[in-house]
Amino acid sequence: MNNAKFIENVIEQYCPQLPVDQLVIEINKIYHSFEAEIYDTKHPEIYEQLPSTWKEMSKKITEYFGSKVLRILDFGCGTGFEAQQLLQNMPGSSIAALTCYDPSPEMLEKCRTKITPLFPDIMLCSSLEEEALISNAPYTLLVTNSVLHHLPDVPLTLRNLLPLLDSHAIWLAGHEPSLRFYKNSECVKNLEAYLQERRWSLSNYSQLLKLVIRIKSNPYAKTAREAVRMGLFNQQPPARVIDRLVDFHVAHSTEEISGGRGFDFSAMQQDFQASWKLIWLKTYGFMGPFYEGELKGRWARSCQELARRFPNDGANFCMIWQRV
Repeated sequence: MNNAKFIENVIEQYCPQLPVDQLVIEINKIYHSFEAEIYDTKHPEIYEQLPSTWKEMSKKITEYFGSKVLRILDFGCGTGFEAQQLLQNMPGSSIAALTCYDPSPEMLEKCRTKITPLFPDIMLCSSLEEEALISNAPYTLLVTNSVLHHLPDVPLTLRNLLPLLDSHAIWLAGHEPSLRFYKNSECVKNLEAYLQERRWSLSNYSQLLKLVIRIKSNPYAKTAREAVRMGLFNQQPPARVIDRLVDFHVAHSTEEISGGRGFDFSAMQQDFQASWKLIWLKTYGFMGPFYEGELKGRWARSCQELARRFPNDGANFCMIWQRV
């Protein structure tokens, strides 16, 4: 079973009115219009885990391009995290142009507020067909962060971006989910043991209580209601179904892996081989969805040991690709 078929089975009883690929795009637009206001506070792991990795990637890019002045396309910019990281970690004189694209106007506005003080000449756009974007010189650096897993067809999206890119462009792809974690029995065993202990902990009950308190303002629930109002479903799906549509390629279990969900960088190399070559990879997240930096004692040590033994099997990864 592939991922699209898996999702078709999940949503069938709610009578969707669009094919899966179109539905994923529309649901993401609705969801991110609601999430824009809370994105940075809802995803603290991005600001805890990723700055050091983006600093490392920025250094590699500076070394690779040398004195060349870069034109940057930030695809799926969201609230501006990756643009902020580049501007903070690369010499300002090395950036000639910065274009931030996102289909969500709400996300773009957050990006504008965050990035304009750092780069006043930023160009923001919500359509890849905007004349200013396609009529200028090609982009030498493509950046994405936590974007690919929202796309119904990742290879197609990357092919559509090629006309905007220089023939020697570099692509920084940050923070995507890896199915390799759930295919590694040692990683899964460690996660299951942690969950068993956590199930009875006071901190777990505290988090569940917070979840219940926030449920009415949950962007997944808001998206479900809006999707029905817009005629995307005949029956309102639960928040968990919206979650699966928004995070289209994110697997949450071995069962979902078997249903075709998740990324594997080795498979991506095959999908992209005509256009891109993988030149750098870093994986992390050896306790699945739980941030390693907050773990202590034996759990922190178990993650360190898994990272040593299986360096390519973290639950998330960042990559650098070179256009070929």
